[in-house]
Amino acid sequence: MQKLRRFMVNGVILGATSLFLRGLGVGFGAFVSRVLGADGMGLFTLIMSVYGLAITAAAAGVNLASTRMCAEALGRNDAAALNASLKKCLAYSVVCGTLACTLLFFGAEYVASVWLSDIRCTLSLRLLALSLPFIAASNVLHGYFTAVRKVSKSAAVQIFEQLFKFFITAFALLYIVPDGIEYACMAIVGGGALAEIASFLMALTLYLADRQKKKSGSVSKKDSKKLTYELFGITLPVAGAALIRSALTTVEHILIPRGLEKNPLTANTAMAAYGVLCGMVIPVIMFPTALLYSFTGLLVPEFAQSDAEGDTVRLRSMVTRSLRLTLIFSIGCAYVMTVFSDELGMLIYANNEAGRFIGIMAPLIPVMYLDHAVDAMLKGLGEQLYCMKINIADAALCTFLVWFLCPRIGIYGYIVTLYAAEIMNASLSIHKLYKTCPFEVNIRKLLIKPIICASGAFLLLRLSGIFKLPCTWAALIVGGAVSVGIYVLLLMLTGSVSPCDIGYLKKQKIMTR
Repeated sequence: MQKLRRFMVNGVILGATSLFLRGLGVGFGAFVSRVLGADGMGLFTLIMSVYGLAITAAAAGVNLASTRMCAEALGRNDAAALNASLKKCLAYSVVCGTLACTLLFFGAEYVASVWLSDIRCTLSLRLLALSLPFIAASNVLHGYFTAVRKVSKSAAVQIFEQLFKFFITAFALLYIVPDGIEYACMAIVGGGALAEIASFLMALTLYLADRQKKKSGSVSKKDSKKLTYELFGITLPVAGAALIRSALTTVEHILIPRGLEKNPLTANTAMAAYGVLCGMVIPVIMFPTALLYSFTGLLVPEFAQSDAEGDTVRLRSMVTRSLRLTLIFSIGCAYVMTVFSDELGMLIYANNEAGRFIGIMAPLIPVMYLDHAVDAMLKGLGEQLYCMKINIADAALCTFLVWFLCPRIGIYGYIVTLYAAEIMNASLSIHKLYKTCPFEVNIRKLLIKPIICASGAFLLLRLSGIFKLPCTWAALIVGGAVSVGIYVLLLMLTGSVSPCDIGYLKKQKIMTR
C-alpha cells in the first residue's frame, strides 16, 4: 500500500511538472513560430532532426540502463550495487557524449551542406554539439532519481532547465541576435545548449546531496564485472537499435521537404507545410502526453522490480489497468482535439492550416499514446531490444512511405505515413506484451465504453450551444472544461472509471505480499 501511494504521489508530481512544462513549451513554440514564420519553423525542425540523432548517439540507452540497474539494486536492498551502477553509467555517458559532441561539432558544415542542403544550419549544429556530454550525463541522473522514486528532484531540474531556456532564448531573440532565420535558430539552439549545461549542474548537485545521506560499501571485483556486463547488455543493443532508428528518422525528415518540393501543389510552400505539421501541429497533439508519460515512465522501475521479485499477479493487474486507463485518457484527448481543432490552431499559432491538421491527426492519438504506454511496460519487463526492433521497422516504413508518397500526394503523404507506422508499431507491441505477460482483453471496457462516452459528450456539447461562442481563449478554456467534465461524468455513469480502480490496486498489493 505504501508503494502504491508513493507511485501515485510520484506520478502526480511528474504529471503536474510535465503539464506545466508542456504548457510553457507550447506557448514558447507559438512565440518562436511567430518569430521564425512557417519557413523558419521548417528549417528549425530539420536542425532538430539531426540533433535527435546526435542525442541518441550521446545518450546511447544509458537512461534505461540507469533506471533498470538502480531499480534492481534497490529491489535487492543492495546500496553498494546501487552506487556502483550509477558510477558505471556516468562513466559510460561521458565517453559516449564526448564522442558524439566531437563528431557533430567538426562535421557540422558537412551535415548542413550535404544532408540538410542549407549551410545556414552549420553554426546552430555546432552550438547543439556542445550540450551533448551534459545531456548524456543528465540522462543517467534522471534515471537514478526515477529508480529511487525521488522524482521531485528530477521535476525540479526539468522546471529549472525549461525556464532557463525560455528566458535566455527569448532575451536573445528580442535583444541580441540580428534579424534573419539563421540567427534566430542560433539563438534558440544556443539557449537550449546553455540550459542543458545548467540543468546537469543542478541535477549533479541534488544527487551529491542525496548520496551524502546514504552509507554504502563497495562491490567485489566479481560483482563489479557483472554490473559492467549488465550495463553493456542493456546499452549496446539499445544504442545500436536506437541509432539505426534515429538515422532513419533523420533521413525521413530530410526527405519530407524534398518530397514536397517535387509535388506541383506544394513545390513553393514545401518548407512551410513541413514547418506547420511538424513544428506546430505535432507539439499540440503530444501536449496531453505530459500527464500520460509521467505515469508510464514510472512503470519501468515498477515493472522491473515486480519482475525481479516474480510478482506475476501484480504485473498482470498493472498491465490490464494501465491499458484501460491509457485508452480512456487518449480517447478523451482525441475527442477534445477534434472538437476544438480550429480554435487551437488560431489561438496558439494564428494559423488556419495548423487547426485543420490538428483535426486530421486527432483520431491517431489513442494509437500513439497506447503505443508509448505498452513500450514502457515492455522495457520494464526487459524487452527493450524488441521495442527497438519494432521502432526500427517503424522508421524504415516511414522513410519508404515518405519517399514514395510525398512527391505524389504532398503533405497528406506524410499524414498517411504517420497513421500506417503508428498502427503497425502499436499492434506489434501489444502482441508482444500479451505473449510476455498475458492480460485480460475486454474490448467493451477498453474501447467501446470510452468511445460511446466521447460520442455522447460531443452530442451534449453540441446541444449546449458552446460551439456558438467566439474564438477566444476564455471560450476555449470554458469549452474544454465542459467537454472534459461531461466525458468524465459519462465515464463514471457507465462504470468505466470509479474509485474501485484504486481500491483494486491496493487490494492486489496486499494480496501479493
